[in-house]
Amino acid sequence: MYRIVTLIFTVFMSGSLLFGQSINFQPMSLEDALTESGKTGKPVLFMAYQSTCSHCEKMLNEIFPDTAVSNFYNANFINVKVDLLDQAMAKKYIKQFYITSFPTFVILNSKGETLYQFVGEFKGTEFVKQGKLALDPQNQIPTNRNAFEKNMADSTACYNYLLVLSRGRLATQGVANSYFAANNKQLEINATNWKILSMSVSDMESEVFKFMLAHRNDFAQVMTAKKVDRKFYLTAAFNLQTPASNNDTTNYFKMRNIAATFGLPIIDSLILVNDLNVYEKNKRWADYINTAKSGAEKYLWNDSNTLRRISDNFYEHSDDKSTLMKGANYAVRSAELKPEYFNNLSAAKIYYKTGYDDLAKKYAKQAIVEGKKKGMNVNEAEIIVNELGG
Repeated sequence: MYRIVTLIFTVFMSGSLLFGQSINFQPMSLEDALTESGKTGKPVLFMAYQSTCSHCEKMLNEIFPDTAVSNFYNANFINVKVDLLDQAMAKKYIKQFYITSFPTFVILNSKGETLYQFVGEFKGTEFVKQGKLALDPQNQIPTNRNAFEKNMADSTACYNYLLVLSRGRLATQGVANSYFAANNKQLEINATNWKILSMSVSDMESEVFKFMLAHRNDFAQVMTAKKVDRKFYLTAAFNLQTPASNNDTTNYFKMRNIAATFGLPIIDSLILVNDLNVYEKNKRWADYINTAKSGAEKYLWNDSNTLRRISDNFYEHSDDKSTLMKGANYAVRSAELKPEYFNNLSAAKIYYKTGYDDLAKKYAKQAIVEGKKKGMNVNEAEIIVNELGG
């Protein structure tokens, strides 16, 4: 009996050692961790996270308790973490480390200089790999920055520097500007230069971006048109969506007018959607209606949700019959793409408003059928059917 109990205790303790340990995050401030770094020679791992972030939670609860992960980080780093849901901490660190998403991991030396930065959720082996990369001076930001600054016209030095910056989602536009200027604002049209520009340029007003746009067809010959156009789309999206979501109409329309000169249908579609969002937020219904009419069928004809939203806004904010009939077309198309309750209801409502009773009844009945399939409240559709005599 004694031997069995001892064996069980031993197995339990072994399991605890394998699965109970975790990265030892020290209960100290970053400043104190830097002081400790000066004493021990270990760099600091600073984890910026938010307690509501699912990726952060997975790292804390599933990855860090892995023995291989915890042993490596506990042996090689002084580990500290800060929850940036705390507004004071967020104000202090987000700008300092250019944090744009969570979790962000920053490796610092005792002077507080960022050696390496990486972002996101990782598997255990990949997280250890990132730590090993961070310890190698050849992968560190200062080493690559110094190499680039010695010869800013060198494509290899530029690419390597951008690579370490992009791991941490750090600012890269300045590097692109310096590289472009060092090459007398003329770059060879080759794959290396496209990679450099595509991973670094985000400012649509910059000279280097204008160079990219002017040589779009040339770069498409070296890469592919799809890859090149994808870069312009992502750059436009980045520049449009931030001011649009913040309702910064001055900057939005400034960026929108630049993007409109690209002459790419995928960007014209992006502009249309953002225009509609801005007009809706600011209750500019005349502009909203005219914009939707001009582009919905061309760019949004397969977007069920947006078509229904346009139809609903036409229903709410217009009494013009031709506008309402356009809205009815959008609702019907939405219901064709996705025969769901709300899509059919939108068609029923707008036909009811315009006096097309048979069509209103048809789509209301279809809405009821679809709604009941999912156990939804279908009262609004039933009211239309009842008012039209069943």
